[in-house]
Amino acid sequence: MGLRFFSDKTRPVHLGPYPLETLTRLGSLPDLSGLPDWRPTSFRRPDAPESIVNAMGEYQAMLDAIRDGAVNRLQSEIPSDPTERANHLKSFGYFSDASMVGICKLPDAARFETPVLNPDIQRLAEALKTRQTKTLASGIDMIMAELKEAMSAKPSSIETHEFALVFLYEYPRDPEADEDGAAWIQDAQAQRACLRANETAAVLANYIRLLGWGAKAHSGASSDVDLNRLAVAAGLATIEGDQLIAPWLGSRFGLAAVTCTLPVTPDRPLAPMKAQPWSATKGLSWQLGTKSAKSGLNRDPYA
Repeated sequence: MGLRFFSDKTRPVHLGPYPLETLTRLGSLPDLSGLPDWRPTSFRRPDAPESIVNAMGEYQAMLDAIRDGAVNRLQSEIPSDPTERANHLKSFGYFSDASMVGICKLPDAARFETPVLNPDIQRLAEALKTRQTKTLASGIDMIMAELKEAMSAKPSSIETHEFALVFLYEYPRDPEADEDGAAWIQDAQAQRACLRANETAAVLANYIRLLGWGAKAHSGASSDVDLNRLAVAAGLATIEGDQLIAPWLGSRFGLAAVTCTLPVTPDRPLAPMKAQPWSATKGLSWQLGTKSAKSGLNRDPYA
């Protein structure tokens, strides 16, 4: 985590590495019409066959293929307090290295009339029809069987989903052009964040379905919802001019979400950055990390 002067060992896990709890919040959802249109992330680089993005495409497609699934008919016994539920789910997000996690009621303005689907899913479906598993890894046959089943299942609607869990994954520093291996991983920040956020969303959506509530994951490549609008509604980013900006990170991040029927306590949207306290965003408390693991001194461990 880099240089630190203050310990965060007593900080609750659900608060995460950034001091989001110190920021000013709004009482209602701001106008979302000024947000830039959400555009899906592409994992195709035919003009750069050496790029790692091409290798990431199939894994992203697999995760997008299993973002939906059957819901357990018997609901499990879980905490009845929606805030405790929210804290548990946020904690899993942070355990999975999310930079920020927020929750909101699913606004109608964030729903797509027609879902956006990863074009690589169909290519993966064709490959799975003839592919032979070449590994002795335990459980791989079951995983492949579940994947094939997911590929053939009819997509479900999110019409009854009322809540959304939103996961924000920041970009680390860009590699320098003259660094060893830079050509391989250059210009892959959006895909990296998309894939990592999608891992968390897909796993958590499946977990919620196993508990007996409807849930569906939405990634930067396959989504039934506008992730930009959800980030604002969940208190992770603000609308600054025509940009989506996250505190301390600017525009360098990727998103994923889980929409669900499980009642959880939502977060309030953030006030615009100009209304945020200087002490929280740029002051000594932030610079030294008096309230959180991340600070101005160690925000990017690769810097």
